[in-house]
Amino acid sequence: MLHASDEPQATDLPASTITAPLIDAALARVLASRSLRGSARGRRFLQFIVQEALAGRANRIKAYTIAMDVFDRDASFDPLLDPVVRIQAGRLRRALEHYYLTEGAADPLRIAIPKGGYVPQFSLVPVTAGADLPDEISGPASVPPRARLTLPRASLILGRRIDRPFRWLAIAAAVMSLALLLLAVAGLELVAGWRGVAPDPSRSALEGATAPAAPQRAVRGPALLVLPFTNGSGDPTLDLVANGITEDLVAALIRFDDFLVFGADTSFRYPSAPALREAVPTSHVDYLLKGSVAQTGDYIQVTATLIAAKDHRYLWSDSFRRAVTPAKLLDLRHDIAVQVARTLAQSDGVIEREEARLSDRHAPQDLSSYACLLRARQYWRQLSLVLHAEVRDCLERTTRSDPGYPEAWAALAMVTIDEARLGFNPRPSRPNPIDDGLQLAERAVTLAPDSALSHQALGLAWWLRREPQRSIAAYEQALALNPNDSAILADLGRCYSLTGEWERGIPLIREAFTRNPAQPSWYRIVIATYHYVNGRYDDALEEMRRANLGREVILGHVALAMIHGQTGNRAEAAKAVSEILRLDPNFPVKAISEFERRNIHPDIIVRIVDGLRKAGLAIPPSQTADGERLRTQ
Repeated sequence: MLHASDEPQATDLPASTITAPLIDAALARVLASRSLRGSARGRRFLQFIVQEALAGRANRIKAYTIAMDVFDRDASFDPLLDPVVRIQAGRLRRALEHYYLTEGAADPLRIAIPKGGYVPQFSLVPVTAGADLPDEISGPASVPPRARLTLPRASLILGRRIDRPFRWLAIAAAVMSLALLLLAVAGLELVAGWRGVAPDPSRSALEGATAPAAPQRAVRGPALLVLPFTNGSGDPTLDLVANGITEDLVAALIRFDDFLVFGADTSFRYPSAPALREAVPTSHVDYLLKGSVAQTGDYIQVTATLIAAKDHRYLWSDSFRRAVTPAKLLDLRHDIAVQVARTLAQSDGVIEREEARLSDRHAPQDLSSYACLLRARQYWRQLSLVLHAEVRDCLERTTRSDPGYPEAWAALAMVTIDEARLGFNPRPSRPNPIDDGLQLAERAVTLAPDSALSHQALGLAWWLRREPQRSIAAYEQALALNPNDSAILADLGRCYSLTGEWERGIPLIREAFTRNPAQPSWYRIVIATYHYVNGRYDDALEEMRRANLGREVILGHVALAMIHGQTGNRAEAAKAVSEILRLDPNFPVKAISEFERRNIHPDIIVRIVDGLRKAGLAIPPSQTADGERLRTQ
């Protein structure tokens, strides 16, 4: 029995123990982590700022130098016009937060990037008295020699003059082989057990493994096997590039919750669906992703193809041709992998459209759990009153029959919240759908803390609860879990924008539309409002024309009314006001409170109300939430 006097006590390590070897080791762990594995740019960013700080050049760690040294911008770079550093820094902060909450929770030293700057901070966490300290802390003499290739040195080595094209690939292959070996020695499971990804299904059977498997939650959607990409040229140095593309694709795809992706170990061990089924008869594969890598002069060309495993139909194919240099090889792999993953896996992507086509054969009451979630995504794109009722019923049946499905609870949370947010199909038996939605979202997070959709639902619930900072934190967490999901990016942009941080929010929404042109068009209301408050009424109107919203979305008519009110287009303003009153005759009385409960900044509300009054909507004087009388301009 452990007595009180015997309990270990936590003690703070002195700051003098933060040595360069300790920082190097902490950096290496983060760079090799799952949190940063899918982001070559994030790794370069973090490595650059840490090494500059260690070299005593913290004064150089500014947006301009980061843009030039990390993101290959030229001397004309303007941080006000090009937000790349700010956006990537936000992603890196989220990745670091996620890392230290998960696989890096026991790290003795933590790296952080405080908001408002880019100079990294290093802090020690308390350690248990009597515990063995890591070698890096116990003293430099105990640190075993290790090879460390810094970014500038790597550029120097790989940048030497070469006598034949792509000879540097041999050097890059050796470097990447060493990196993969270090990861293997460290015992990292790159994908097994992560976000519902199946580990190598043969490991326990073929190798006699006795260690218990990490708990995994079931995945209701289809299963995807990434076949090893082949070397389409005669140059053997491209073999490792092809393998690297395969691994990066797996890493990018596993971030999406809606289907299972077999791990890279499985891909390389069983390079075909029949081989996998022969080794593990219980395995099921719905989609195969295959491809090749080839060299054409100074270019690398990557071709990827998605195939339906059941009938071998070719569902999608594309080629990516890039000029490549040694320094950009990792970025090239990452960028192509992310582009393919988004095309296939995001909302309204290739796989979702194919699955939706298959589920359309069934009546709503017969839809499976996953098909029901697909129907919910269809509703989010259309925001239809009729579809809302159908999806709500379907999700309620799903959560009763399949209570362990976190994404179903998350979707039901958002659909429930829309009873208040959009006024869709309210139920007398549910007087407070926002609170009910919050409870549903919290249940989803409890079931799956690593589900991006669960945190996205939590963000929506906190937003409607008028707690914007908690909402933003939930959306930031969702984006850290899946930085490839354009819907989360758009939601986060909406939050920042409506609270008045246009410079942070609008670039996120625009990037979301760049990533996914099929993004729900009602996000364009936010961009239109941005133009509107800055007096660019023609631009605002153009955004609303591109939105092409349905008649049931009252906020679309509100945006049109305020724009036409300012431009003096009485006919169109009257038409928009008529639609507002058709949907909600009491809207003029509660307009200001409606804007306030959406956390819209008071200055923005003033501009909106001014345009609505000029359009002919009789909004009476009211009190704002902070007690100041709303004024008109």
